[in-house]
Amino acid sequence: MMDIRLIRLKRLEDLIHVLNVVQVPIVHHLALDSRHIYFIPFFLSTDSSIIYFYENERRLEGKFLLFNNFTGEVDITDKWTSDTRFTIIPIIDVEYQNVFPEKQLLSELRNQHAKEKREKEKKPIVKEEQSQ
Repeated sequence: MMDIRLIRLKRLEDLIHVLNVVQVPIVHHLALDSRHIYFIPFFLSTDSSIIYFYENERRLEGKFLLFNNFTGEVDITDKWTSDTRFTIIPIIDVEYQNVFPEKQLLSELRNQHAKEKREKEKKPIVKEEQSQ
């Protein structure tokens, strides 16, 4: 069995940075349990791999990610551009995959969301003192 490591990224821009170092710049999209997962499989060897992924509640509207090589900005579009300022990254919709176990990912996402919710609830609410 292949050892798979999942790396959840905080921002879409971080996913683009990973893409800049892989050989094939393609982002995979998978709708999973009302979430949208954008991921890049990164195979280290025949026995292990890493999957970088970005999770979003809504689908990114567009077929391409445009990375501005000069400003570092990321845009999403449906149209191809030949502007050399941009690296064009296709978003590929995945109908089926066996790169990672979906149940494992869903379980980890739910656990992470529950942990984040508990941490938010633990933060003390600071009230401003009212001067009388």
